[in-house]
Amino acid sequence: MSGATPLRTCAGCRLVRPKAELVRLAVIAASGRVTLDLSGRFPGRGAYLCRETGITCLRQSRRHRSLARSLRVGDDVIDEPTLAAALRELVTEEST
Repeated sequence: MSGATPLRTCAGCRLVRPKAELVRLAVIAASGRVTLDLSGRFPGRGAYLCRETGITCLRQSRRHRSLARSLRVGDDVIDEPTLAAALRELVTEEST
């Protein structure tokens, strides 16, 4: 099984995709805030959102509280406008 592609579930749309098609969000221990983990190596709990439809999936996860549940944090820790801007910037960088 050494060639198996790791799969993860998007916290927003709940689709199972290869890990490379998703972006990881993690809780930063020092600040207690949720941020994008582009390296995929931040310690602690993480959750995934689709790269290409990240903002839509972020809104869905907020509506269903699935991101907060996955990360085991309160809704007040998730700064949706900042995460949406970071996702938008990520998609823009990858498309150019």
